[in-house]
Amino acid sequence: MENEKESTMTQQQGIVKGDDLQRIGSASFIIGAILMAIGSIWPASVDISGAVEMQKTFGEKAVILQACALLMTFGYWGVMIGTAGIYRSITAGGAAWARLGFYFTLVATTLWTVGQSLNVSWPAAIVTWQQAPAAGKEVAYGVVAAIPGFGRGLFPMEVIVIWLAVALLSIGMVHSAVYPRWLGWFGLILGISGVPLGIIQTFTGRESSFILFMVLMLLTIPWWLVCGVWVARKAW
Repeated sequence: MENEKESTMTQQQGIVKGDDLQRIGSASFIIGAILMAIGSIWPASVDISGAVEMQKTFGEKAVILQACALLMTFGYWGVMIGTAGIYRSITAGGAAWARLGFYFTLVATTLWTVGQSLNVSWPAAIVTWQQAPAAGKEVAYGVVAAIPGFGRGLFPMEVIVIWLAVALLSIGMVHSAVYPRWLGWFGLILGISGVPLGIIQTFTGRESSFILFMVLMLLTIPWWLVCGVWVARKAW
């Protein structure tokens, strides 16, 4: 009986051709990475070193920023679904690590969604303040000033949890026989780079190290894309 259980687990280990979750996960990884890449293009060029410049730029480009926030939200949802497909494929060596990676991805998705909702509401608040009559400008500016305060603590938590999830998932991939070692090791390097960056930003804010965040994101997006392509080649 025990040998039959071990045999069944061995058979289930891996990317199964025709498995619906893995097929959906691979497509979601690819689409999610593309949406994240498109959504990152304009925010990467924004100067966030000064509050006055940020308010002016975000007010003028409010619709673009909100569209980017939506794309990056939908994109990370795709990454979450893709992670579920990888978690599904690792049932033996590395399974516990992959499970932890998936759980932390769920937490990261929640934080990321809340953070991007602030990126939608802040430009709207700036436009409202700019267009408000003189009597209402002070109240409107109070909203503009309050929203970044929430993001100040949320953003580094997003960075920590997102790349902790990447690191844990990558450890699972390295210990499994399903994925190439180089893919797992590259993800692990990204993960252990992101966690200390988030910790540093907890105390210093994101302004001084935002370029490092963007570099890390622009390296992680192709990793998500490659994961999706790798799964797709075997699941479809």
